[in-house]
Amino acid sequence: MEEQVAGIPVPKEGTPEFEKMNRMAKRAIPLVLAIFILGILQQQAFGMIFVNIGEELGVPHLASLITSLPGILLGIVCVIYGSLGDFVSLKKMTFVGIAIFVLGSIIGFVGANNIWTVVIARMLQAAGGQVPGSVFLVLVAKYIERKNRVIYYGIFSAIFRLSAALGVMVAGYIMKLDYRWLFIIPVVSILFIPSLAKNLPDEHVKGAKIDGWGFAFTAAFAGSITMFFTDMNMMWTIASIVTLIAFIIYINKAENPYIKPEFFTNPAFAMTMIVIFVGYFFSYTLNAGVNAIGLNVFGIDSAQVSNLLVWSILLACLLGFVCGPIIKKIGRTASIIGALSLMGLGLIAIAFAIPHGKVAALAIAPCIYYFGTAFFYSPIVDTATMTVSSEESGRVMGFNDLIQAITGSVGVAVFGNLMASGAMSGGSIVGVESGAASTYANVFLVGGVIVLAALVLYIVFRKTIYSRSRTED
Repeated sequence: MEEQVAGIPVPKEGTPEFEKMNRMAKRAIPLVLAIFILGILQQQAFGMIFVNIGEELGVPHLASLITSLPGILLGIVCVIYGSLGDFVSLKKMTFVGIAIFVLGSIIGFVGANNIWTVVIARMLQAAGGQVPGSVFLVLVAKYIERKNRVIYYGIFSAIFRLSAALGVMVAGYIMKLDYRWLFIIPVVSILFIPSLAKNLPDEHVKGAKIDGWGFAFTAAFAGSITMFFTDMNMMWTIASIVTLIAFIIYINKAENPYIKPEFFTNPAFAMTMIVIFVGYFFSYTLNAGVNAIGLNVFGIDSAQVSNLLVWSILLACLLGFVCGPIIKKIGRTASIIGALSLMGLGLIAIAFAIPHGKVAALAIAPCIYYFGTAFFYSPIVDTATMTVSSEESGRVMGFNDLIQAITGSVGVAVFGNLMASGAMSGGSIVGVESGAASTYANVFLVGGVIVLAALVLYIVFRKTIYSRSRTED
């Protein structure tokens, strides 16, 4: 039986072949990032105005589908795209992604007067717009010098924050015209095709077959577990268990699965994913929690909350562009320890800031958390890629994205229910009165402790995490 190739062969760093791929990658990266910006802009913009769209179309009860279904799909395709990047042509992947992205944009622009057309268009945009993001991560993991990768990951994180801020701003202005014009913005992606055709790698594993069943089981499990935490009921519980069992059986029995069981029994990879899961557990909850504090404690509207919170997001964006050289100097270990410390303490600081007013709680304290996130993404992603060979790095990127999407959904479900039910409202050590303020303060305190638990896990299992790497720094 023929042994399956681990992935597209990656030239050894320092060789002429690597230098050639490195030059191509550096020319392609700004272009794929530009398209990725458009995808995140769409995601964040529609996330802000979906309620308005639902009301305008006369179906406010269905409005959340505009963000929830594309969000679920996004979590699924991330792991698939990253994995495909190990086997298929990055050039062809990118062109297919652009085609789907633009198709969704056209469908949305033409059929924006129907809620289901809008949902389908957004799902196509989400599926296509994520391809450049996944291609960027694969390009960096395979073809950028190891010492410089944290710089590129930092830029990627900064671009994500910048795109999110742009999306919020664009959405506010576009609603004064017609939201359908928002759909047409990604069509400019077509302009990047000629240059991408010259610079994106076109290598692929000869004779490799796309593992349709493997990806199907992965997608089914990812979708089921995400839906479980979105709408907890027995059906999704059973679906999550069944699809997980099916996936495990498949990768153990299939002749050439896209990912083998040894991938998950790799202790370095497993512990890194656990640190990521725990560390990002509160990531999707922070903005919603801050918004709830503004609405129900300080009595201000969401627009005013955004004006206060946006500065911490922009801080994270700015730091993303400059944190790479700092991380290179102090090393991955120090960066991750510092980042998780700031993230956990930042959440706790928000709780303690509530008695001191809206500026302290909604504008200043969140900066501590976002400051930490700017220094967490780059070194932890770089660490994750070090747990496997370069040929398998795309799959690591895919599972990293999936873990972040799932843990964010789990956190929102857990903490969202706590906030909605008024749990822990009897008082708090931060000195707020009983009621809503107590609930939010205690939720943020718990969130901070959870993130600090990720710090403890990283410190305790650091030797295991770097057991397959030549260096920890």
